Amino acid sequence: MHQATFRLAGGGAYAAATADADASVALWCNDHCDLLRVRGADADRALAVVDDRVGVRETATEGDSTLAVTGACLREASDGGVEDVLAAHGCLLVPPLSYRDGEKHVRVLALDPGALTDVYHDLRADYEVTVADKREVSAPEPGAPGTAAPELTARQAAVLRAAVEDGYYEFPRRASTSDLADRFGLARSTLEEHLRRAEGKLATAPAATR
Repeated sequence: MHQATFRLAGGGAYAAATADADASVALWCNDHCDLLRVRGADADRALAVVDDRVGVRETATEGDSTLAVTGACLREASDGGVEDVLAAHGCLLVPPLSYRDGEKHVRVLALDPGALTDVYHDLRADYEVTVADKREVSAPEPGAPGTAAPELTARQAAVLRAAVEDGYYEFPRRASTSDLADRFGLARSTLEEHLRRAEGKLATAPAATR
C-alpha cells in the first residue's frame, strides 16, 4: 500500500482553533459527534474556538491532555471534509485527523500511488496543500495502533491496552488511573507516566497521527 500525509491550510473550525496558538487537536469522527484530544498551553483557548464553531458537550482533563466530545459532527458543520475526495479515488482516511499551526493533517492510504496524486490535485481546489510525507507501507493490522506499537516498551503497551480494555478512554470513564495502577501493582504516578509516554509515542509517530 501507499501512504501520503497532506497538510491542508484554508479554513475549518479545528484548524482555526490551532492557528497562532500552542495547541494541537487530534480528532476521531463518530458521525453524530467528534472526539477530540487537545494538548498545549493554549488548549483552553482552542476549545473555546471549537465550542463557538461546533459546540462542546463534555470534557475531561488528564495530565497535559483534554478530551472533548463535540455537540455535532464537523462534517455536518460544513467544515469541508476530505472524505468525499478520498472516496472518489478509492483511498482510505487513517484516523485520527490532526490539527496544528492552523493546518489540517490528513493521512491517506491507497493501493495505487497514482490515486494519491489525484487526491492531491482535487484537494487543491479547496485548500493550500503541502505533501508532508509519501511512502510505501505495509497494510496496518486490524486494531493495531499503526506502526508506533513496536516502539512501546512491554509495560507501556500493557498499560495502554489495559486502559482501552477497562474503559479509561470511554465517556463516561469506566476506569481511573488509580484502578489501572491497582491492576498492575504500581503507584498511580508511575502508571500515569507509563500511559503518558505510550500516548506520546503514538501521537508523535510518523505513521500514527499525521
